[in-house]
Amino acid sequence: MSKESLWFGYLEIGDKSSPVAQDPKLSTGKTDTLYLFNLQRNAIIEYKRDIVEPKLRPLNGNEADITKELKKAFKKIVKEFTPRGKPSAVLEAPPAVTTAPKKKPKEEALEEIGIGDVDDDFFDDGDDED
Repeated sequence: MSKESLWFGYLEIGDKSSPVAQDPKLSTGKTDTLYLFNLQRNAIIEYKRDIVEPKLRPLNGNEADITKELKKAFKKIVKEFTPRGKPSAVLEAPPAVTTAPKKKPKEEALEEIGIGDVDDDFFDDGDDED
């Protein structure tokens, strides 16, 4: 496989067999795995190299017409793909951190509802000594 271009092939795994594409520029960062675009699943999937490589084959003459569809689908998916260990291309603002409001002193809370700084004369204790 060339290091510059997409490779198109077929992954033979029984009922889940699918045309695949491999972009050698997409690295998993591990020597024992590789990324393949799986057309049937419409996703770029990380596979164990020792398991998947024996099941890969180039497209044959009858399957060559699938190359255009593979290339188009791959280009669409790869735009949204972020390889493991790489920061996302679209940086989103971190979620806002909310904290509980600080408790107000009792006096402040009473003032807010209109009960602050009440004169002692306000309360009638039944003792009229004035």
